[in-house]
Amino acid sequence: MTEARVFKREEMTFRPAVTATGTTSIARVVNGAVSRHMGGGIEYLENVTIDWTVTYDEILFVFEGSLTVVLDDQEVRDCHAGDIVWLPEGTHLKYIAHGRAGYFYALHPVDWAARQGVREP
Repeated sequence: MTEARVFKREEMTFRPAVTATGTTSIARVVNGAVSRHMGGGIEYLENVTIDWTVTYDEILFVFEGSLTVVLDDQEVRDCHAGDIVWLPEGTHLKYIAHGRAGYFYALHPVDWAARQGVREP
């Protein structure tokens, strides 16, 4: 088991997360090297729409800008700084950012991609 840690914002490395429908910038700070169970980090979207199905449980905390979440191509939710989004495994959604939006995410299980034989975007 690893020890408790503090992740300083200025020490985080952001990398492109490339999906079939767009690219974001992500810092995966809590990953398999840190936890056997949970993942977490910060992601920024800017002028992009991402069509995605979560294959894990995920919580988002929006801390910057606004983010529109379209659930199952029907339910439109506008999220702003301070809002929390719960996405249970199997949720199909679109993340839509007009401008820049930032959120913290936590997910379970941390190794969702390996379990499914895919690469994280």
